[in-house]
Amino acid sequence: KGSKQVISNLAQCIATIAVTSPSAKQEKFMKSTISAIKPSSTDVAATQLNLLVSGNFGRKVDVSKMKGVAQSMQKIYFESFDSSNEDIKHAAALALGRASVGAIDPFLPALLSALEGSSGKKQYLLFSSLREFIHCYRETEGSDLSSSVPMLLPPLEMNCGNEEEGVRAMVAECLGALACLEPKAILPVLQKLATDDSDKKVHIHWTVGNAVKFAIGGQINPTELAPFMPTFLELLKEDDLAVKNVALLMVYSAVHHAPQLVVGIMKEQVLPQLYELAQLNMERKIDLGPFKHTVDDALPLRKAALSVFSTCLDKCPSSLDIPAFMPVLAKALADVEDIQLQSHQIVHTLCAQHPIPLVQAADSFVAALEKTVNKKKGQKTGTELERVYEWIKSGLRVMLAISKLDGIIGARKFCDFADRIKKSKPHAPFLAQVENE
Repeated sequence: KGSKQVISNLAQCIATIAVTSPSAKQEKFMKSTISAIKPSSTDVAATQLNLLVSGNFGRKVDVSKMKGVAQSMQKIYFESFDSSNEDIKHAAALALGRASVGAIDPFLPALLSALEGSSGKKQYLLFSSLREFIHCYRETEGSDLSSSVPMLLPPLEMNCGNEEEGVRAMVAECLGALACLEPKAILPVLQKLATDDSDKKVHIHWTVGNAVKFAIGGQINPTELAPFMPTFLELLKEDDLAVKNVALLMVYSAVHHAPQLVVGIMKEQVLPQLYELAQLNMERKIDLGPFKHTVDDALPLRKAALSVFSTCLDKCPSSLDIPAFMPVLAKALADVEDIQLQSHQIVHTLCAQHPIPLVQAADSFVAALEKTVNKKKGQKTGTELERVYEWIKSGLRVMLAISKLDGIIGARKFCDFADRIKKSKPHAPFLAQVENE
C-alpha cells in the first residue's frame, strides 16, 4: 500500500530492472505482470503497480516482438478503462500511452481506433493515453513522429470543439506537445483552427489558445512559432470570456518563456487589449432567495492582464508604454483585494525601475490608497482580522515607497495624504511594523 507517487516510483524501478534482464526472462516477466492485472480486484494498489510496470517496460522495449504480449496488454488496458476505480483507469491510460512509445505499430492504431467510437470518460482516458504517448515520445532520443502525424491529427482536430472541457484540455495538450515535435505540420493546422467560424468556434478557439500556451511552455522553437503569433493574438479580441482568458494566459506564457514572440507586436496587438481587459468589469447579481450574491465574471481577466503586465516589467520592459498604464493601475488600486495586492506589487517594481511615470500619476492613486489604509475591521476576528491588517499594511508600504521617490514633492495631493496618514494615531502601530520590516 502507498501513495500514487510511491506506486509510480516503484513501478519505474521494477521496469528499469526488468529492461536490463535477458530477453527470454523479459517475456516471461511481462506475461506474469499482465496476468496479475485484475481490473476488478479490490487490491487497487497492486493493480495500479502492475499496470504502470507494464507500461514503463513497454516504453523501453518493443513488446510486439514477444508472442501475444502486445495483444494481451491492449486487452487488459481497455478492460481497465471500465473499472469502477478511478486510480486504476488513470494508471491504465498512462500505461497504454507509454507502451505505445516502444511499439507504435500495434498500439497507436488501436488507441486511435478506440477514440473514434468513444465518448465521455472513456474518451477523456484515451486522450490522456495519447497525451502520455506524445510526451514520452518527445523524451525519446532522435524522436521523429512525422510519419504518424497524418494518423494523429484527425481525432485531435475533430475534438477541438468537444463539449467536454476536460477532453478539450487533453486535446490542447496533445496539439501543444505535437507542435513542439513537428511545428511545420501542426502550426498551420492551429492557425486554420484559430480562424474557424463554425458554430463550435468558441470551443475550438479556446483549445487553440491552450495548445499554443502548452507549446510555448514546452519550449517550441520560437523561430518556428513567431510567424503564426499575430493570428493567435487575435484571440484576445474574442467576445467569449473563456477564450479571452486563455489568450491572456497564452501571452503570459510567451512573455515568461520566449518574450521575443511578442515584443515586436506588443504595442499593436497586445497592449491595447491588455489595458482594456485589466479594467473590464462584468458584475451580475445572483438571487439566492434570502439574499443576493454578486459575481464578477471579468475578475479572472483582470487578474491575468495584470499578471501579464507584471511579467512584462521583468522580461521585456522596453516593449511597454508605462505612462499609458498609469490610469489602469489607478483603477486596479481601487479594485477587489486580490487585484489590489497585485497592483501593490507592480507599484513596488515601478518604484525601482520606472519612478518618473509613477510620480506623475501619484495624485490619481490617493483615493484608492486612502480607502485601503482606512479599511474598517468591522466584526472580524482571528485570521479574517489578520487579513484586514495585512491589507492595510500593504497599502501603507505602497504609500511609503512612493513618498520616497525623487520629485514626489510636486504631487501635492499625494504628499498631503501621506503626511496625514503618518500623523494619524490609528495608523502609528501599522507604520511602525512596516518601517521595521
